[in-house]
Amino acid sequence: MMTKKTRKGLGEKSAIVLSTLSEKNKNIFNVDDVAAILHEKRSSIIKLLHDLTKKRWLFRISKGIYLILPLEAGAMPKFTEHEFILASRLISPYYISYWSALNYYGLTEQVSKTIFIATLKRKLEKEIMGLKFRFITLNKNKFFGFKAMQLNNHIIKIAEVEKAIIDCLDLPRNCGGIVEVIKAIDEAKKEIDFNKLIAYAKKMQNAAILNRLGYILELLGIKANIKPSKHYVMLDTISKKKGIYNKKWKIVENVSREELLSWREH
Repeated sequence: MMTKKTRKGLGEKSAIVLSTLSEKNKNIFNVDDVAAILHEKRSSIIKLLHDLTKKRWLFRISKGIYLILPLEAGAMPKFTEHEFILASRLISPYYISYWSALNYYGLTEQVSKTIFIATLKRKLEKEIMGLKFRFITLNKNKFFGFKAMQLNNHIIKIAEVEKAIIDCLDLPRNCGGIVEVIKAIDEAKKEIDFNKLIAYAKKMQNAAILNRLGYILELLGIKANIKPSKHYVMLDTISKKKGIYNKKWKIVENVSREELLSWREH
């Protein structure tokens, strides 16, 4: 019979470290943060953090980065910090986008247990306490259109609404498919800066984005001056690979129009 791991005693030095970090709102911290408190050898600090992790007072996020597991979480503590804050400490440079950004802005009712993080680096997907963090490697020309904002006393970087939509049009699989993008555009149409939306689409240097955007805006009855590319592209990258050829937008309609708008109230 397996026994559950529970937290063990906390020494005076450890208590000072955890309380000081908590007072500074550093629930996520690194070795240097602790060094500034204890003024001890790095090797001693690393051992202390290792012991606290083993006793389940801390959770090791990645090399040298730790999360304080809150006391109120009980004997079997779970992650309570906002997932975007955790994401901000996993890689740099980065910004939150795709499905995660759409959900944050209230543009989709679908909730994904995966946090989508745009970055310039390559990093394997990471799972932390039941949450998956997926890293989408972008070329430099696509790494723009994000802003810094405060979340629970932390600064995180997230795509602007327009860029989140364009990112999803670039890689629809990272938002659950093209239907979710259509719903997002329709939901945010009173807030979106359509000039910025089109400018961002062009800046991405992916003709498929402009084809998809022009098709979708026409589908929603939104006027826009967009010139599609000469080559056909799939409307939805996660659907079947055949469909009706739309000559105007050079789109292969591999999802029926009825399905694209099935979410609307009749």
